[in-house]
Amino acid sequence: MISSPVASRINGVSRFAREHGWHLMFHDRLGSAHPFDWIGDGVVATIRNDRRELAFLRHLADHGIPIVDLTFDMPDFPCARVSCDHVAAGRLAAEHFMERNYRSLVFFSIDWGNVRERLWRGFSENAVAERWVFSRECPKVRWNDWGAVSRWLERKFASAAKPLGALAYSQGEAVQLLAATQHLGIRVPEDFGIVSAGEDLALLENQPVPITAVDTDMGRGAYEASALLERLMEGEPAPPHAIELPPRRIVARRSTDATVATDPLVRAAIALFASNLRSGVNVEGAARALGVSRNTLSRRISAELGRSASAELHRQRLMLAKRLLADPDNKVEYVARMAGFSSSSHLGSALRADCGLSPMEFRQ
Repeated sequence: MISSPVASRINGVSRFAREHGWHLMFHDRLGSAHPFDWIGDGVVATIRNDRRELAFLRHLADHGIPIVDLTFDMPDFPCARVSCDHVAAGRLAAEHFMERNYRSLVFFSIDWGNVRERLWRGFSENAVAERWVFSRECPKVRWNDWGAVSRWLERKFASAAKPLGALAYSQGEAVQLLAATQHLGIRVPEDFGIVSAGEDLALLENQPVPITAVDTDMGRGAYEASALLERLMEGEPAPPHAIELPPRRIVARRSTDATVATDPLVRAAIALFASNLRSGVNVEGAARALGVSRNTLSRRISAELGRSASAELHRQRLMLAKRLLADPDNKVEYVARMAGFSSSSHLGSALRADCGLSPMEFRQ
């Protein structure tokens, strides 16, 4: 296996290896290694535009060793592929933002390539979005110059209309975005929402504002790639097209935990809903607390969000319940109570209506 050390990918390949008696060798890229005398039966790789790696893989292909690529970065390299459907992943991120009423969207990446192009295609398919690509605007600056990237982001933030929703190509770039907002005092998620196009629990959870991610299910992709490699090693022909697996879900965290609004009354109502879900807040009580009639509040929310006040309150209850269900230590009864549902069965009915899953199915 030739890949960066992504735990989910390694776990997917190693699980298949245990089940089928494989003997694994792992390389984190190739670096200064010279493995041209390696003898093996097949390779799973994340193929990048790296001279040494490409030379090695061509050498293996010339000797009849099958290769399965886990990415779509080098589409012209002739081999089998099992990859996430990155167009669908970009589309899922855009839908997540639009559901939360982010009207301006941006795709952020340090560099550009085929996977980024596919993410961008899905992200901009049904939404107005722009691209922030560091290497295109600062071609002579090294991508790992954190200070230069931060100064460039500061200029981009200054000219951007807010609230703004940003999809970052990688977990590392999502963290860079968040660090820049923290430095500049930009509120996340109220003024700037962030989604990472890839899930890394350890990295994205442990931020000042935990970062939402598209779970591209890399573990499943690595397992399916291994299964394909097994078939190729047994003599089956390679499939004529890449196998693209749908993204698993959005893992919602604090970085998009907002419903953005320009109307001050609607913003106040959303904040009041969010802070009083456990107490069983309702639309009439919220209107009374804000000093307006229920009809006025409902009309303003509907005009701003395109849904009723009751629908927005219900949506916030579901958002909180989903976040709490992600923690296996939270019992369903506790989740229902904290999100303001009258019972665990009430929560179950709401979840089934929303996504067709029971609370335990959703957690799994």
